[in-house]
Amino acid sequence: MSHLTPLESAVMDAMVWQMGDSVPDLATQAASSSPGLRRNTGAGLYSRIVVDADRATRNPDATGLFGTVHVMVGDLPDPIGFQIELRQGRLIALHGQSYGQDTRAIDFSSTPFGEVFTVDARGQSVLYRPARRAPDPVAPRPKPAARPAPQAQTPTRLPVSAAKPADPAPAPAAAPNLTEILASASNPTASRAGKLALVYLGAYALAVLFVLFAQFVLHLGWIFAAIVAAWALRYIHNPKGRVMMSDIADSLDRNGVFQALKPN
Repeated sequence: MSHLTPLESAVMDAMVWQMGDSVPDLATQAASSSPGLRRNTGAGLYSRIVVDADRATRNPDATGLFGTVHVMVGDLPDPIGFQIELRQGRLIALHGQSYGQDTRAIDFSSTPFGEVFTVDARGQSVLYRPARRAPDPVAPRPKPAARPAPQAQTPTRLPVSAAKPADPAPAPAAAPNLTEILASASNPTASRAGKLALVYLGAYALAVLFVLFAQFVLHLGWIFAAIVAAWALRYIHNPKGRVMMSDIADSLDRNGVFQALKPN
């Protein structure tokens, strides 16, 4: 993963260790990927990761943000939390969230960072230490012929360390609820979930406009228009629809639409 920055590479190694059971081909995807847009968001970082769109994935149901890796970066008093973004099992981005800490002065491509941690099922931070390769066994030295063979002793059985529990299979990201939609209207740049909620709010508004247009302009009858609108709204809440809405939100974010809506 030489195309990744040192920080990205360290985080991705921990992600592979943590998510390897749920996304078996994560390491291969990261190794064969290409770098994309990198951005310091002022409250963390965003790194686009380009993976071949024709590549088959091992877990096509995995869509959303996953992982619990966090790292002490630069002079920040608190760690930055990292998550990978998957879309139908394909790695598309690495997100870093500073939880309100100002990161505008940090150059994430070269900034020093501390040790990498993950969070276990109990919510405890666990230092990430990659497993080291066990040394090769040493061949026993031949015993002198003059000495009698020592009496065989029962070897002491060493305890076997517990294997890392398998991560549960990630579920598709849920559509925003009413609270998130209302919160996004006041500050659409507060979070990625807020941006996605604003896209859903726009979809609902378009559905209402469609019903009015069909009723008063096309004279199709409001019942027919309402059925079509309800079908469309139902579609954007199923897994394929959520992926489509997420794509729209990412596209609008890259084009600065949400920044333009940010309140002064």
